[in-house]
Amino acid sequence: MLEKNSLFYMANLDPEVGRIFRAHDAGKKEVADQARDRALKVVDSVLASPEIKPAGREEWSVVRNLILGYDKLDAYSRTVLEKFGLPFSLKFMRQYSII
Repeated sequence: MLEKNSLFYMANLDPEVGRIFRAHDAGKKEVADQARDRALKVVDSVLASPEIKPAGREEWSVVRNLILGYDKLDAYSRTVLEKFGLPFSLKFMRQYSII
């Protein structure tokens, strides 16, 4: 069984953010808001982890705010949010593909 550590939660942010914007772009606000709520739970799990240092908490708090206002982001901020979780997903997949 996989340990649900901070990397596990960080890796799960990327797909939820993708779901937010796919639904948003398709005009499905309710679906986008549901994905937003799941993404916020992921961020809250990361922020609750003792593995995260203070500087990391600040960064994740900014990400949380971007997710909260996903429907008001400019193109640059949206791109930042869409790409933020990718390194964690890649690291997680690499780490657990060796097992």
